[in-house]
Amino acid sequence: MAKDRANGGRATNFVEYRDDPVAFVREALPDAGLPYPKQAEMMRLAVSNRRVSVVGCNGSGKDWAVARLVLWWIETREQAKAIVTGPTQRQVDEVLWREMRFAYAMAGRALSGEMRRARYEVAAQRFALGFSTDHPYNLQGFHSPNLMVAVTEAHAVGQEHMDALKRLNPNLLFLTGNALVVTGEFYESHHARRHLYATMRISAFDTPNFAQEGAADLMPGMLTPEDVEERKAEWGENHEYYLAAVLAEFPSELGKSLLTRRSVLDAAERWSDAPGGESAEPWLLGVDVARFGKDKTVLCLRQGARVESLDVMQGADTMEVVGRVVEQAREYGVRTIFVDGAGVGGVVDRLRELRMPVVEVQVGSKPRNPKRFLNQRAELFWELRVRFLEGRIAIPDDSELNGQLLALTYGYTQAEQIQIERKDDIRKRGLPSPDKADALALAFMPVSASGVWL
Repeated sequence: MAKDRANGGRATNFVEYRDDPVAFVREALPDAGLPYPKQAEMMRLAVSNRRVSVVGCNGSGKDWAVARLVLWWIETREQAKAIVTGPTQRQVDEVLWREMRFAYAMAGRALSGEMRRARYEVAAQRFALGFSTDHPYNLQGFHSPNLMVAVTEAHAVGQEHMDALKRLNPNLLFLTGNALVVTGEFYESHHARRHLYATMRISAFDTPNFAQEGAADLMPGMLTPEDVEERKAEWGENHEYYLAAVLAEFPSELGKSLLTRRSVLDAAERWSDAPGGESAEPWLLGVDVARFGKDKTVLCLRQGARVESLDVMQGADTMEVVGRVVEQAREYGVRTIFVDGAGVGGVVDRLRELRMPVVEVQVGSKPRNPKRFLNQRAELFWELRVRFLEGRIAIPDDSELNGQLLALTYGYTQAEQIQIERKDDIRKRGLPSPDKADALALAFMPVSASGVWL
């Protein structure tokens, strides 16, 4: 670490820590406290990811880590800027910026900038600024070759403000918050937009107070075993408040999500534990054919409960899609190919001409059980939901597929039929078409007692 003697020993160059925020905190700010393992993991996500989202229990030290990340960002980059924002000025000033002021004060004269109430400045084009989204500044002026945007209590920040922050195209967008919502950017960063973010979760049981031997060693401000026991007695372990405040788990059943996050993650774990190609069951192929320019054609190959592969094609014409389907069908000896008949025309007809074992599926058609389901799409996905909840499916750990599955919602018609959110409505929420999820549902078409797919 270089020192400028003419400047009273003040540090002027922390470039060696550019890719190591944990070392920066430990060596440049040792008197301001050291990160526990989850905080260190959280900090390291900032090195090689453009978007990071951390959901944590109450009092898990998220703001402690972000405050030091902001100092690291400004101190290790020339012409660097950082915007620190949250739902209220109090949250920014009295929580996150207080942590920054403490770290700065404990560093003595080691850091290069000057600390003010909600501004940390090294030079005219090198500073951090804190403000709330309830009184936002004009964001258009905050551009930099090295721009960081940190959002604390991100679960409480409105989507219009999140969209404005994203339009700045920051080099690093770092969100932290609690699992208290089931809508908005923060929630979606752990669900439908999970493939765009590096995510992590910090539960109470990950924090230092659950690794200590006695009460004398407990860290102030963090949840204690006694706190957790009180919450368990007050709410119960399955209550949404306990899930959010203690386990940092989103209450997935709120908002009528089709699948729980836990059931999707469990299915991915089963896939890793179970090798493919060892089952005696037939190979089956689900094909969701693209309808629009941005949609993708997806081939989902499965054997028994295990998905073997998800093959994605974009911009492919009918003959290219047919060629890929035939190639997979012949390679694996596929017994049945289920094709969404609502896609680009001709795929089903051409496969029939080639005498392939194809079944056309019209997801908008009448279901087997019309009293319970609006259409076949609802019946397909409800069968898929049952598989997930009963642990009878294993899928690759594909963040895009996971996000699409977690974005699906269901509701009821006036006749009390189950209906699944339409693709067009999903797009209106700003989310991509669930092409992989649709191919998965097709691959797991329900079978009648006679063994005939309906």
